[in-house]
Amino acid sequence: MTAHVHIKAEADPARREEFRAIARELGLDPDDRWVGGYVDYEWEHLRPVLAAYGLDPTGKAVLEFGCNYGASGIVLARLGAKVTGVDVDPDNIRLAKANIAMNGADAAMTALHVADTRTMPFEDGSFDLVIANSVLEYVAPDQLDEVMAEIYRVMKPGGQMLVLGTASRFAPREVHSRRWLVNYLPRVIDRMAGKDWQRGLKPWQLAGSLHGRFTVTAKDSWIAARSGVHGKPTVPVRLVNRLARITGCAPGWLSPNIELLLQRV
Repeated sequence: MTAHVHIKAEADPARREEFRAIARELGLDPDDRWVGGYVDYEWEHLRPVLAAYGLDPTGKAVLEFGCNYGASGIVLARLGAKVTGVDVDPDNIRLAKANIAMNGADAAMTALHVADTRTMPFEDGSFDLVIANSVLEYVAPDQLDEVMAEIYRVMKPGGQMLVLGTASRFAPREVHSRRWLVNYLPRVIDRMAGKDWQRGLKPWQLAGSLHGRFTVTAKDSWIAARSGVHGKPTVPVRLVNRLARITGCAPGWLSPNIELLLQRV
């Protein structure tokens, strides 16, 4: 894995200002951790996860599914991958392109607006690796199976997909909104309250969409990934890992954030 460097040290001032101007135009704070600081965050958090799962992106064709502002893809590009990012939100893609330029990753990463990711503009078997970072929980539940079928189509046989940072509906506290117990409320409550509360992804629904397409691999790497990111595993992390060993499933199924390394069958 590439040695630690500050990923944005060489950012061109004009490109940095363009990124900041677009962010402000979109009503975002360019200095926010999840906007202008997102690449640095992923540089510190994504690389140890890749290392724990034995994923070397060097020379690989990578799809960042749901690229948001392009942070994960920029890190992968800096690590030697050829990256294509897609997102359903055109504003995200606009800012992602500015982010890619600001970080000098133009030659290694492109970002495309794909309004419906059930049909993506790529040939069969285009990608060695797919990264889905904090995105599958935002896919409409009735579209998830078709989306996973399309991801399967554009992956090479034997290709890998890393699902991470995906809020789970098992969690008593929804990881994005930080609302307690909302994951356990039926959707009818939203209609009654006139609200649309974010919920995590149902692990059993994701499992159904993987059937016949992907197998879960590297089950023992989950706790190594936690150690790589956070240091010594906490008691809850060790308990999740122990429960997974008892049940025989991957611990990433049981975590508040679903994290799985998948292989295309």
